[in-house]
Amino acid sequence: MAGRMFASWWGKVGPYYTKAYQELWVGIGIISYAYYKISYGGE
Repeated sequence: MAGRMFASWWGKVGPYYTKAYQELWVGIGIISYAYYKISYGGE
C-alpha cells in the first residue's frame, strides 16, 4: 500500500528532484573546490 503510494508520488516528483539535486551537488562541488583553493592557497 505505502509502496504503491510512494511509487506514484515519486513518478510525479522524481524527475524534478533528481534534476534539482544533481545541479545542487555540482554547485556544492564547485564551491567546495573554490573554498579549498582559497583556504590552502592552491598548494
